[in-house]
Amino acid sequence: MLHHESFENAPVLTAREHEILEYIAQGLSTKEVAQHVGIAPRTVDKHVENIRLKLRAKNRTHMIACAVVEGLLEVEEDEEEGPPAP
Repeated sequence: MLHHESFENAPVLTAREHEILEYIAQGLSTKEVAQHVGIAPRTVDKHVENIRLKLRAKNRTHMIACAVVEGLLEVEEDEEEGPPAP
């Protein structure tokens, strides 16, 4: 289970890392992020690896979960989507 003590010790991400983190959280692939940002896919992978290490995450999914816990990402619910109809 993920635990969080305070946002004071949250890792500091660069503006580019935060931008890439947001795209990854939206479900974009490395190639798609690269196209949006205008950089090479290998550069995106390097940024993702740096973010993962800063958050001490095991993989991309864990990285996003850690980012939410650290307050680096906010979880938004789609207003159109609600609970499934009975």
